[in-house]
Amino acid sequence: MFGDAEAELERIDPFNRALPEVLRVRAAVYHGTANWDDLRAVALKLTRLEPANVQWPLSLAYATRRAASIEFARDILLAAKEQFPSEPIISFNLACYCCQLGDMDAAKEYLKQAFAIDLNLRQAALDDQDLEPLWNFLNEVG
Repeated sequence: MFGDAEAELERIDPFNRALPEVLRVRAAVYHGTANWDDLRAVALKLTRLEPANVQWPLSLAYATRRAASIEFARDILLAAKEQFPSEPIISFNLACYCCQLGDMDAAKEYLKQAFAIDLNLRQAALDDQDLEPLWNFLNEVG
């Protein structure tokens, strides 16, 4: 159905294609089809159009990780963390990225921050393959 959705998006009047509601649907389609380069472009536009929506820097980082590098994705999340300091998923994703980059101390600290905001993320951490090197640590802090 993503192909159908994309075809419908192309039928939208060119003057309306840059509207946030159209870009939101486009972002969902690109995520669903693993079109990371285009998701990056759309998420970047949406971060500018809807700067108070935490979803867009998260989407930008997610797509950047897959299309470019995990280091660039981490940098996007670090900036987002300053803007959204109480958003636990930013700290959680930073923990994942730091873990994959081999910075276990930073990963642990970001996980602690995420858990302090939302303890329900603990189960997600035990299921997230990015955090596998820290699973023993997670069981200890349980």
